[in-house]
Amino acid sequence: MATISTLDALARAADLDASTGRERDLTIRQRDIDEPLVLDSLTAGRLALHRVNVAGAVTLRSCVIEELVVDHCAADALLVSNSRIGRLVVRNTPRNTEVDVSETALEALDVHSCGPTRFEGVRVSDSVQISAMRGPVQLRRLRAATLALRSQAAVGRQRRPQVSLENVHVTETITLDDLWLASLTLDEVDVAALLLRRVRVDEPFRGTGVRCRDGLRINGMVVPAEASALLDSEVRGPVVVRGLRHAQTVPAQRRQAAPDTTTVTGAAAELIFRSSSISSLAASADEVSPVVVELADTSVRALAVPIGPARYRLAGTSSVQEVDLGDAVFRNDEHVTGFLERVFTRVSPGALEAVRSTLTGRRRMSEGDQLYYFTRQREAAEGPLLRRLAGRALLGGVLGWGVRARNPARTLGGAMLFTAVALHLSGAARDPQDGGLLDLVAAGRALVLACALWLNVGVGAPSELKTHAWTALAVGCTGGGLLFTTLTVGIVIRKLVR
Repeated sequence: MATISTLDALARAADLDASTGRERDLTIRQRDIDEPLVLDSLTAGRLALHRVNVAGAVTLRSCVIEELVVDHCAADALLVSNSRIGRLVVRNTPRNTEVDVSETALEALDVHSCGPTRFEGVRVSDSVQISAMRGPVQLRRLRAATLALRSQAAVGRQRRPQVSLENVHVTETITLDDLWLASLTLDEVDVAALLLRRVRVDEPFRGTGVRCRDGLRINGMVVPAEASALLDSEVRGPVVVRGLRHAQTVPAQRRQAAPDTTTVTGAAAELIFRSSSISSLAASADEVSPVVVELADTSVRALAVPIGPARYRLAGTSSVQEVDLGDAVFRNDEHVTGFLERVFTRVSPGALEAVRSTLTGRRRMSEGDQLYYFTRQREAAEGPLLRRLAGRALLGGVLGWGVRARNPARTLGGAMLFTAVALHLSGAARDPQDGGLLDLVAAGRALVLACALWLNVGVGAPSELKTHAWTALAVGCTGGGLLFTTLTVGIVIRKLVR
């Protein structure tokens, strides 16, 4: 195996005319080289290998080439390291030919219909295009302006390719389009915008440390039963999840003789954001495949109302600063429950707090109070029996949790009516000359006396009622009246001030 450092030597190795390698450009077509091809410290303008068969590997070390084209070449491997190449084009290599580029600077990279592909420590000033993949793709410590992976070539019984991106920095956009992969892994990826369009994975999609400055879009992705997840990631722009589908809901591939379009409805496709930070999140789904986007220990600045059977699930210490309320109103418990069930998988304290904080931020204080009351009532209902009775009946039903004025006002009015009825039936407020229970004047006197007791207006009482029992009754009613009156007035003043 000889080391080649000039185009003249390369032309002689390929049995070309001696004068062919004296220029800066060299094209080799349809040649057979019976030994491995090693290019070391080669300098060239344009080097093209078309249908060249090499008995071994093609190795480039420390080469400076303006354009390198490898098309329909058969070799054990194509190895490029520590080189500087303007434009590298690799097309239509055999399935078992490995393409390995490491520690190399490029202006543009185009790989089409190749087998196992591995790039490590590659710096590309412009674009990286990988299409018609026929083997696994590994990208490590890659730096590029744009990165696009499109339309792998699925052939017969061959396994679908695996794609792995690790420590990849792309200044503009990463696009994965029209792919059916065995697995997709993103680890420490820094990019302006990430687009996953019509991507299907046989194993759950995993992303760790993904940082998107302008946004993340998932459109038409097909995932397996186990949930896909993004961990410890940050998306400063919008996250749009559209058309995420469970693999069971996708019809089988059509055959010309007997197309099989059977689908299974009801299987939900799940996507998890864990320990991440998101600027805004929007999800939509069709009727065939529901979508569940779980936020686990994740902070979201804005949450849009999902479209179709898409729902959000809050888990752990997730927080949502603002929820898009649209034209929703929250005047009663049914309004609250209906909206939350349309947005979230279940009515949880985190979901209630997210909606309440949104209402408070938009100065919709009355509806925010309704959400607070609904939240506290649900929390009280989940406790033990004594706490449930004290919370829902006393603090909620009687006192209104300090935000609903009608609860203490209604309790005070009912207490006054009950006291008036009791006084009238007992005869404590009737004179001997009154006509009995049907005397309206006596009934009115009992009502006025009950109001005086509860409202503490000090109109006094008949002389025959001035006993210790009457004093205890007066003190009890007066204390309750002060409590309910003060609470009602305080709630009303608070609403007016806000």
